[in-house]
Amino acid sequence: MPHATKFLVAAATLSLAGCGGGDPKPSETRDLAAGEGPSGAMTYYGKKIEVDCGGTMIPPRPEGSAVDDLRGLRLGIPLDTAVRFAQCPDGKEADSILLEGDGPQLSRDQAGLKIRSFVRVATGQHKARWSSTDVLNYDPRNRLEQVDAEWSLYADGMPGQEKLYALWLTQPFQKGGEPTIASQQAALEQKYGKPSLTGDRGEMFWLRGPDGKPLPEFDREKLRECSAGISIYGTQMNWRPDCGLTIVAMVEPAYGNPQLAQAVRVAMIDAAAYYDYEVNRFPQERDAYRASQAADAGANQGGKF
Repeated sequence: MPHATKFLVAAATLSLAGCGGGDPKPSETRDLAAGEGPSGAMTYYGKKIEVDCGGTMIPPRPEGSAVDDLRGLRLGIPLDTAVRFAQCPDGKEADSILLEGDGPQLSRDQAGLKIRSFVRVATGQHKARWSSTDVLNYDPRNRLEQVDAEWSLYADGMPGQEKLYALWLTQPFQKGGEPTIASQQAALEQKYGKPSLTGDRGEMFWLRGPDGKPLPEFDREKLRECSAGISIYGTQMNWRPDCGLTIVAMVEPAYGNPQLAQAVRVAMIDAAAYYDYEVNRFPQERDAYRASQAADAGANQGGKF
């Protein structure tokens, strides 16, 4: 299998830096008390999330390696750490909405594994009152009066051990506060360096091989192939062993003035790392997990014959 493609299902079908003492656990949720309005971290369905923003630190990247973070969030960390990072910008709990679900249906044997694979977290400012659930519109942004950022986090792994393999971030700008497109492009280049490739719509790509080295400019075919590693719109991903860290960014022009930015979108995946997990390690972990379940069930009483 030279490469694989995955479409993450829409939210209608949905769900860095390690903390000490092992992988973090999902935060507890509770119903709002009588007369209590939304505040801090909330689920899409109106439950309050008890978030502990302390201790969520991101491990530094190896010295001399490429910049591989988005606002400090890095691939390969536990999913619950990534969720907490999104809910706690600058280490402080923000007004946020979380929506998660079962994730994509893959063509693989994972029956019986309840894997948390896709989580969206939108941060900003809550509305004064909590409205009834709109069952036809599963978008966490619509729960907020103002949206500052929306994270989409894709993870894989055994239940309770899911790790982050791809991420998307959309940063909208409020009317009257739009920066220039040039300033945002310059900021992206300052962080990630000169783009490996520029798309027809102004997309900026930073592309590396599995060895971590930038792809050579003369290899246009490889640049084209690896630039398809992750879509800036939607949640399409491709993973393959011959493409490494892939970062794509898009600065969207504001309505009425194409020199101003209405939003910045950034997406990231390590195609080779996820290929290695999906093809080589997932089957082994799955079989070991099932064997452990079978061992635990060894004392169960069966039928009588």
